[in-house]
Amino acid sequence: MVELVAAGITSVDVVVVFAFLQVKEGRFGLALWTSFLNMFFPFLGFATGELSSHLFAEWSSLLSGILLALIGIHMLLQDDGPGSTRKHLPPALVALAVSLDTFSVSVSFGMLHFDKTLFILASGLFTFILSYTALIFKERMGLGDGKNIRRFAGIALLVMGVMSCFR
Repeated sequence: MVELVAAGITSVDVVVVFAFLQVKEGRFGLALWTSFLNMFFPFLGFATGELSSHLFAEWSSLLSGILLALIGIHMLLQDDGPGSTRKHLPPALVALAVSLDTFSVSVSFGMLHFDKTLFILASGLFTFILSYTALIFKERMGLGDGKNIRRFAGIALLVMGVMSCFR
């Protein structure tokens, strides 16, 4: 169950980024590509996390908690609104950039021995739904600059990180 919540939280950033992306054609393909990347990078992250948890067995919960907390803090401190240079990048590159952060998060999840299959499939499904919805309905969503969504995700990752330190 934690895997589903974690997958949802790590997929929220696509709404923020794609709501400001100017894409007229190929929305479905972009959403599929982003979903694939949001499954591929967590797979690599889980493998890295599982490997490193064997190397650092006593420290894996603490290390993963610190990583998650730092990612959460980064999201809270990140300040890039609609004037960001990201909206000028090619959509495929934006999909890659949005998906790369799932690698670092899933390293922590691999160290915590989360259910890899459930997280990866849920991440792909949530990413597809959220990215396609953002691309299609961005005018109606009224997201503003997306800071509130990013703050929510940052706080959630920070809390998950602190909780995993005491697991």
